Amino acid sequence: MLATLTDKPSDQQGWIYEVKWDGYRALALRNKKQTKLISRNNKSFDEKFYPVFEAVKDWKVNAVIDGEICVLDSKGVAHFSSLQNWRTEADGELIYYVFDLLWLEGRDLTGIPLVQRRQLLCEILPDSSVIRMSEDLPGTATELFEAVAELGMEGIMAKRENSLYFPGERSGDWLKIKSNQRHEVVIGGFTINENSPKLFSSLLVGLYENKRLIYTGKIGTGFSQKTQKDMMQLFKPLKTSVCPFAEIPDVNKPSRFRHNPPHATVTWLKPKLVCEVSYTEITGDGVMRHPSFEGMRDDKSAKSVNSEKPTETKLISRNSKAIKRNDSTSEKYKKGMRK
Repeated sequence: MLATLTDKPSDQQGWIYEVKWDGYRALALRNKKQTKLISRNNKSFDEKFYPVFEAVKDWKVNAVIDGEICVLDSKGVAHFSSLQNWRTEADGELIYYVFDLLWLEGRDLTGIPLVQRRQLLCEILPDSSVIRMSEDLPGTATELFEAVAELGMEGIMAKRENSLYFPGERSGDWLKIKSNQRHEVVIGGFTINENSPKLFSSLLVGLYENKRLIYTGKIGTGFSQKTQKDMMQLFKPLKTSVCPFAEIPDVNKPSRFRHNPPHATVTWLKPKLVCEVSYTEITGDGVMRHPSFEGMRDDKSAKSVNSEKPTETKLISRNSKAIKRNDSTSEKYKKGMRK
């Protein structure tokens, strides 16, 4: 289930709030015979994040759990770049913050209210330093949003208390409110500036709109030498003579921020790779201002990376389909659980 991006918090009744963890979304599938840890696009995390996999494997439960894998700093703040660079325990402690329970001991729980699913999840939570509950946050949405922004966290999640779980759907019953400008983008090429010692000078990136890749700018900061070396290995099989963008960007065009840019040559790439970028704003012509590379996103497919504009909070419907479905399905599942 996916959340709708909104422009600001709203202090309505009937919602719960959580930290928006800056990591990889992951489903844990556990029964007596098999354990799986998978990404949103069904990639295995079993080996990549082996401490989490082992913790789930030790969990004595038959269940499907939704959560987020992240790495915390000394202040308890998750940073995507830390997770991106994680290889072993020496790179930081992995945490699997769980927030929803979809299946338990043979029962489908997607049709019962969120607060009941979370209560059941709390009851079966293991005694583990790796697997932790993503707790409800006390206070109003406005207070919480200001607090997490001050701590440097990504934002907050707001979820309707009685919302049901619709796999794969983006719902107005789950909202995300970001404290900074972040987005996934598709890599369509890279540039090398004249006389530059770097492996590449910038990434050319875009977003899909109606199946067309629309150029949204150059990312020229946020890379270490090691990151560039690793990325060049990913680029090798994707090099192409064809520009993947709907319109060929002029990478040597002066801007109001740089009147005499260095001459750059372009290498186009097949649009298969996704990365995350932070930026200050989107200009009137749809280009990011001051973009900075945050890390690769191998948990998301390029075709799913679309333009995502915040919905005004006041426009979020109070009468969602989850509420309409609640009367017809919730009681059936509650009876099943009692049995």
